[in-house]
Amino acid sequence: MMPLHILKKDWKLLWPLVAALGILHGLAALARFNAGHFLNFPSVPLALLQLLATATIVVLVVHQDPVPGVRQDWLVRPIARRDLLLAKVLFVILLVHGPWWMTDLIQGLANGFPLGQSAAAATACSFWVLLTLTLPALAFATLTATMTEAFVAALAICAIVLAFLIAPGLVGAARPTALTGFAWVPTLVREALLLASAAAVLVVQYRWRRAWAARALFATALVAGFCVPFLPWATTLRMEQLLAAGSWADHDVAVAFAPVDGGFQVSPGQGLDDVAEKPGFGPADVAAENQRRRAEGARTVFLPIRVSGLEPGSRLLADRSEVTLSQRGHVVYRGRGNDLELHATNTDGAVHHGIRVPGAVYTRVQGEPLDLQLDYSFTLFRADATYALPARDGDQRMPGVGWCVTKVDDAGTRVMFGCLQPGERPSCLTLALEHTPTRQQNPEVSLCAPDYSPYPGHVLPDALTRFSGRLPFYDPSGLVRYPVGGPQLAESRVVVTSFRPSSHFVRRVLIPAVRLQDWEPRQP
Repeated sequence: MMPLHILKKDWKLLWPLVAALGILHGLAALARFNAGHFLNFPSVPLALLQLLATATIVVLVVHQDPVPGVRQDWLVRPIARRDLLLAKVLFVILLVHGPWWMTDLIQGLANGFPLGQSAAAATACSFWVLLTLTLPALAFATLTATMTEAFVAALAICAIVLAFLIAPGLVGAARPTALTGFAWVPTLVREALLLASAAAVLVVQYRWRRAWAARALFATALVAGFCVPFLPWATTLRMEQLLAAGSWADHDVAVAFAPVDGGFQVSPGQGLDDVAEKPGFGPADVAAENQRRRAEGARTVFLPIRVSGLEPGSRLLADRSEVTLSQRGHVVYRGRGNDLELHATNTDGAVHHGIRVPGAVYTRVQGEPLDLQLDYSFTLFRADATYALPARDGDQRMPGVGWCVTKVDDAGTRVMFGCLQPGERPSCLTLALEHTPTRQQNPEVSLCAPDYSPYPGHVLPDALTRFSGRLPFYDPSGLVRYPVGGPQLAESRVVVTSFRPSSHFVRRVLIPAVRLQDWEPRQP
């Protein structure tokens, strides 16, 4: 029963801080609950505060009985090291994660979701935080004896994190899986490295008390974990095939260059290089990326691509496309293509794929014949379910999607769509504003934010996923006219279609002797 006595002792010393942490979780959950489907406050700083407070409590509870040094009370008494470790783990699970789990559960129930679904989401989220944050923080705390040492070590870790955030941009390195459904692979590898190193550090410290060896092990795992996201795309795909067997299949889908489809016609008001807003890439990100693209001076050509062998109603997403331009066997340019997403209304589909070429390269080779190679990594999505709710003040619970509402924005130009869902959100959704009597539809809006991970729980800042979309119906500039406008909203609905990833496959398209200038977009 020694672990319970140690747990009781730590509780008596730290209960005010534990209570403050529970209050913080409660206030954060209350703020998110009151905000409803559309968060109107910066949630990221609040989530970071919760994680920082959690890690601080973990460090403090370990420092009640520090591991480094030879003048500790638990060494003199003596207390079994296994009992001491068990007491600290119990404290973290019961008194640190317990209140967080409870606030997640209450928030799910308060939003009208079933007990089982709310409890499962809260448990998965808490378990994920335990493995990826709490246990590494517990191991980190055993490497220091005082809060001063812990603070200095934390600053060193922050310096490493900043270095991996800033340095890649300076040298031109990119994270191949960023904002793709395969981002879970390097994330899982990184978290597995940190978890394995945390377990090893705990064993080394509580059994042999070799502080410097444990510190070297933890630092090595930390650096290696931050290097993992820079793994080549092909390596990541091979790892995904090993970790999620059965998701890859060889389809009869054919992808080919289709010059008979002609060039690309720019729509009124359309920006050639403008990126689309999507989950995880909000308006500020869109503005920054568009500004960066315009400053590059790159030129975009649009190649007609035809895809055949699709299932009607399916959706094809290019997770990544790589472009190689060659001239007489020498590579002129190698880079990435623009985003590509195709909704198949029948077995065949056509799309113009945008290829950005640096301005200097384009000027030099625009009129010369080049060999162009496109390497695609595709994911095929199948329609899962379709729902509809009123365009104005809609309110509906959709199984597998969540509790969704609609409203018109203050400017009177868009229908706002927002959903709450305990646990993971659907990997891909599309929205369409439809006039019910005539069945006319505005261009659909994609809310695809693929996540192909085979495990749940990695949702933060709490166990509820929030996602939203905007459906424009009026353009104040007058450049774009929508079939369904403001006068039809009273008789309109938002059609929601959810898709599930079916399989992945790769395709290569070879285009010999192509001239880039032949595929410049045509202005309206």
